[in-house]
Amino acid sequence: MKKILSLLLVAMLALSTVSAVAEEIVRNDSGTKYTMETDGHVVLTMDADRAITPAAGALDVNPVIEGESPTTGMPYDTNSLYLPMLVQISNPEGSVKIGKQKITAAGVGERSPWGGQYADIVYEGILYRSGQTRITFLVSDAFADGQPLSIGPVRSARIGHVLLREEWQGGIVYAGGPKAEENNIAAMFAELGASDKGVTFNLLDGKYQDVKNRVSGVKAPDNYNVNLVGIRALIPSTTVATPHPFLFTDVSPYTDGYEMAYSINMDWGHKRYISHFYYDEANNLYLRYSGDAPYMTFAEAEDRSDENSEQLAFSNVIIQRVGYDYTNNSKIMPVMRSVGKGNADIFIGGRYIPGYWVRESIDSPTIFLDDKGNEIQLTRGKTFIGHFPPESILSYNN
Repeated sequence: MKKILSLLLVAMLALSTVSAVAEEIVRNDSGTKYTMETDGHVVLTMDADRAITPAAGALDVNPVIEGESPTTGMPYDTNSLYLPMLVQISNPEGSVKIGKQKITAAGVGERSPWGGQYADIVYEGILYRSGQTRITFLVSDAFADGQPLSIGPVRSARIGHVLLREEWQGGIVYAGGPKAEENNIAAMFAELGASDKGVTFNLLDGKYQDVKNRVSGVKAPDNYNVNLVGIRALIPSTTVATPHPFLFTDVSPYTDGYEMAYSINMDWGHKRYISHFYYDEANNLYLRYSGDAPYMTFAEAEDRSDENSEQLAFSNVIIQRVGYDYTNNSKIMPVMRSVGKGNADIFIGGRYIPGYWVRESIDSPTIFLDDKGNEIQLTRGKTFIGHFPPESILSYNN
């Protein structure tokens, strides 16, 4: 258990600059290959730590505004139970035909997730050192409407997801994870008290039979479905999650002096996991693509039809630069350094904001700052947050 705590302590104390973290990871990571085309792009990679000083009050927890969702800024019944849920979502390679071209990329075609339309925030982070990623859906607003009854495919958790659960203080649904002593996911949840609170749900435990199922016709192990409303109802009524609202605005202040960013391009280090966000000016949204294919979500496990699927789109895209270590140098055991501070590349309303992030402790929220040290003012709607390695290639087009 001491090894487990020491790994978490490493994450907490990782306050070194982004450039120093990047040098360490590059030295240890000879297997990562970046293949994304960058000609004609504004490339944001290996930047020195911006060391943005938070303005007065920027790290204070925002008050809950009656009638406003703390996660999306959309209309919300503030009297309803606030208890967000995190779900670990598989992101395997799939194929889809676009016109006459067959495209192979992560999370497309029959390997697309379902229920993602209910996620307020979509996280993406490293699963394997070679650049494959895992998705996490954070769901909160939809519970007021009794949804989602179907979300998946649910897969395993890593250390970074343990820390993410502590940040949000709600529930987490996952299907297994590493069990080695120094990387034991279940033991970490127990050590941090999450297990005693009744908020961790490992679908491989043999429990929860009424709210989970394997989906027929979908290749295992990427076929676990969960009734998220049903499993959330199993959390004891004594469990409390304290909101830490984002700061929202109806009119973005990031216009004059901020460059246009019509596309955002991310190379995690694996050619099938290159992703893009294209700005839809008419709707003020960034549309998510995996390779050249739209990144879609099916309606539910029992309705995985193209006609009822929809493309994931976001009002805000935040690329949070975080370092990764690898337990025992294992390529499948990433330790995400999400407690500390570092650069954040932020895209709102078709504009690029060179920002910063600060998370002071394991149970503190992550605060995103703009280039002036003020908390970032988000556009109302869904947000994508990428836990992106410092040496990975990020670019945009203006």
